[in-house]
Amino acid sequence: RDPLPVEAPAPTDRAAIEANARAARAAETEARAEREAAANAARAAREAEFRAAHEHTALANRLDEARAALSALPEATTLDAALAESSASADAAGAAHGTLVADAPDLEACKASRDRAAAAVQGTEQEINAQRIRLSELTGIIGIIAGEGVEAELADTRERLATAERTKAALEREVAVLRALIGALDTAQQAARDRYFAPVLAELRPMLRLLWPGAELRFDGESLLPADLVRDGKVEPIGTLSGGTREQISLLVRLAFARLLARSGRHAPVILDDALVYTDDARMEAMFDALTLQAQDLQILVLSCRNRALRDLGGRKLRFEPVTPGV
Repeated sequence: RDPLPVEAPAPTDRAAIEANARAARAAETEARAEREAAANAARAAREAEFRAAHEHTALANRLDEARAALSALPEATTLDAALAESSASADAAGAAHGTLVADAPDLEACKASRDRAAAAVQGTEQEINAQRIRLSELTGIIGIIAGEGVEAELADTRERLATAERTKAALEREVAVLRALIGALDTAQQAARDRYFAPVLAELRPMLRLLWPGAELRFDGESLLPADLVRDGKVEPIGTLSGGTREQISLLVRLAFARLLARSGRHAPVILDDALVYTDDARMEAMFDALTLQAQDLQILVLSCRNRALRDLGGRKLRFEPVTPGV
């Protein structure tokens, strides 16, 4: 662009003239710079236009190529079907892969099984070799024995076996006889116990039921002592009963034996020395009734220092009286 006109100052002021000159030079310099910038911009515009034309030509060529390729492609429906088929195949392959992964054995477990099988094979081979060596040894032993009269030894062994079998048969017969004898003795012993206890139980049962209605007392067949008290349908071992219950049973058993002796004509007094120590008041009344009932046929002596506890027993009280000399 052309430099701008600068208005000349009055020549009267030298400084103003110089300032105007400097301003003019600066304006000229600026104008030149602007002109060069405009020229550069024009060149850049021309270059951009050239590049745009070149790119337009390239894009046109690519568009023609794309149109040609598109015309060579199959129909869209065919592509959709192929895509669906490929997707289905991919899904099936994925499912099969998941199944194979799930069913695949654990690698470490397979290695452990392989190592174990290898160790087992090695052990079996060692055992086979050992058995082969042992077979060779036994074959040699058999060969040695074969020349030492093994037939005679075999005949002797068979004879000893026959003797042992005859002894065994005799012992088995003896065992059978002894078992039969033991069974007969057990039966006889049980019958004897029943005959022994039946009269005692017959005498004991009425007195026992004064204290516990419907109760039964069982005796031990070996020790012949009371073993269990059956009351209210429950079996109670003697050892689990209270002290009062045990002393009541002991007293009633003594009374039953005394009655049994009396019935056989062998009367014996029954002496009770503080026999009811742990019995409560309610049971004490029942025991007094049992003693009174048995005292009709038996002589019963009750010794006690507990007069208050036995004051309701009744019967004749015995006292010590001084003896007068000469009377």
